[in-house]
Amino acid sequence: MKRILANCFLLALFLTTSLPAQAQTSLLRLADFETGDLSQLGTQKVKEDSLTIVTSPVRAGKFAARTLLRASDPETNGGQRAEFSDGKRITKIEMEKEYWYGLSIYIPEDFVAPTKSNAVLFQWHTQQGGPSPVLAIRAQAENWLITGNPSPTEKKRTLARMPFEKGRWTDWVVHVRWSAEKKGFWTIWKDGTEVVRERDIITQYPEALGPYAKFGQYHSVGEVPQNVVYFDEYRVAGADGSYEAVAPPNGPKRGSAKPAPTSVGSK
Repeated sequence: MKRILANCFLLALFLTTSLPAQAQTSLLRLADFETGDLSQLGTQKVKEDSLTIVTSPVRAGKFAARTLLRASDPETNGGQRAEFSDGKRITKIEMEKEYWYGLSIYIPEDFVAPTKSNAVLFQWHTQQGGPSPVLAIRAQAENWLITGNPSPTEKKRTLARMPFEKGRWTDWVVHVRWSAEKKGFWTIWKDGTEVVRERDIITQYPEALGPYAKFGQYHSVGEVPQNVVYFDEYRVAGADGSYEAVAPPNGPKRGSAKPAPTSVGSK
């Protein structure tokens, strides 16, 4: 009997330690589009082909999402957009708690980012008031641009700027504590390399809930007829999460590198 119990314990230990981090962590939200449709998140679009499911390119699995934004598209919710929304009715995000987010973005070779403004591709939006987004990953000219604007008493800041690579997937992981006091933090990795790290900062407006995530295209495409961007492997985990829990399968591992020299405003 003792031998049977010991074997059961060893088997359980093996299964626990051999499972990937994504399986060990209870994800709050997963949108990998493997359902083959748009049902995993809320949507903001003006036409049926603004948001579609594709089989290529994909970051993992069989499906990914394609976003199409045209210069001729009418505005919806205050701007031209083709976005997925992880609102409070889908994933409830609380203040003064830690969260992990992961998302992969594919910028095609023919994508033309705005030069006078910028394209918001991944953002965290306030629930009720105040300028939004409080945190955003954007494209401008030939660069990724990361901005923060969480405080009603401070202006929007540029946290990092770095060249983007077209024709390939870029993996983003964000670890954040949402706080209206200087008790918050955020750390952002691009393809496993830390590019933003700030501690003891305000990360959200003083609201009852933390901000909700959105991704897709939100920008004016007046400089070009249209733009297409692909998205895949969106994950959210709570305080028990980790980089590995929300990063895409077989993606780059988290490195020990310090923030890139192109970062600005890091503390």
